[in-house]
Amino acid sequence: MSGERVPGRAAGALLAALFCGCQAGYVLKQGARHLALRGRAVPIEGSELAAEVGSGAAEKLRWVPRILELCRGDLGLDPGGSYRTYLDIGEGPVSHAVTASHPLALIPYEWRFPFAGRVPYKAHFDAADARAEAEGLRALGLDVLVAPVGAFSTLGWFDDPVLSTMLEGSVADLADVIIHEATHRTVYFPGAATFNESLATFVAREGTCRFLRSRPELQGLLPGYLAERSAAAEREEVILRLRDDLDALYRGPLDAPEKLARKAEVFATAARALEILEPSAPARGSPASNALVLSAARYHELEPLLERLSEKLCGRIADLVRYLRSLPPGADPAAEVQRFLSRRPAELDA
Repeated sequence: MSGERVPGRAAGALLAALFCGCQAGYVLKQGARHLALRGRAVPIEGSELAAEVGSGAAEKLRWVPRILELCRGDLGLDPGGSYRTYLDIGEGPVSHAVTASHPLALIPYEWRFPFAGRVPYKAHFDAADARAEAEGLRALGLDVLVAPVGAFSTLGWFDDPVLSTMLEGSVADLADVIIHEATHRTVYFPGAATFNESLATFVAREGTCRFLRSRPELQGLLPGYLAERSAAAEREEVILRLRDDLDALYRGPLDAPEKLARKAEVFATAARALEILEPSAPARGSPASNALVLSAARYHELEPLLERLSEKLCGRIADLVRYLRSLPPGADPAAEVQRFLSRRPAELDA
């Protein structure tokens, strides 16, 4: 189950790190590390790029300005000044995201930060800090997950670089993550992590397909990208089914010890289903953690709702983005979309 790419795109986590007024030590440490990293970034469009970053990285990075053109144009996104520089972070992930949950209820532990609102994850640049945070949460009796972060968005507060971790896959993967993070920078609803992540996942998938189709030299990547998305959708279906099974268990009449025993069985069943989907994948284990389930579901739970919204808007992603940006401050975006979809054609024209 840990093979899912879950809080690795912790949109609000770094923002929270920089702007949390009630945890000064945490803020200072994360902010200093972030500024130090940004100071090592090099311009992507410099003439000496290949000499500085290597030919392999330079070949992928040359597509970044074209991906940003798609973001600004067809997708209606605003990447601002982000992704004009490249940062080699060396070995390992750029940071680690900690998430937690009640052990017998699908209730996430949340941190509250200015600007970002309630955030169900907290990022640490230092892996030891993330482990210490996780141990403190486990001491409270919570289910805890620590996951590597390969990319992040500061939601427009800073110009984010392309990280070396973002180049580990194909150009299709690079387009996916840049569009995902540019979506966060453009549309962000404080306290609505599931909507924010589902939206960024949906726009990234649609945008990446459009990008690959628009470039003859990249069209050969499209079948592989679509196959990856299809395989991911099957895994996501298992995760969402696991979530529903757990929710039914936790709301049921069994006592706590019986629920814990049954919880382990439900996770084991889901792990076997994932092994059937990916028999060649290395064994990943199946930690019986509600935090893992909530983290994975967060990125996909509202995709069907967004699919319906996109269909209502004739597939125009820029119109979808424009509509969401027009919602009033403090609105519940999922509820607003539901209301919009339930309106009759005459009401839409009014």
